[in-house]
Amino acid sequence: MQTRTLKIANPGGLHARACSRIADIANRCRCRLVLVRNGRRVSARDVVAVMMLTASLGATVRIEAEGPDEAAAIRAIAALFLDGLGERG
Repeated sequence: MQTRTLKIANPGGLHARACSRIADIANRCRCRLVLVRNGRRVSARDVVAVMMLTASLGATVRIEAEGPDEAAAIRAIAALFLDGLGERG
């Protein structure tokens, strides 16, 4: 299992569009992907569950991946977070 902790860099936090981008990546991966915030663990494949983490600008989220393509999955999700969840101009 691989993990990585990242900070939310976009002003809107984990809103619907950002959560949809996370779920799109997660659903293309074969590994199990989980997001964790304040002790709450949710499947990265579930848009609504990710939104329910209610993470705003500056919040930290841990990504956990376990399975055959876990390293690639962590890199892809981390790149999305580092790009402001796809909302940097």
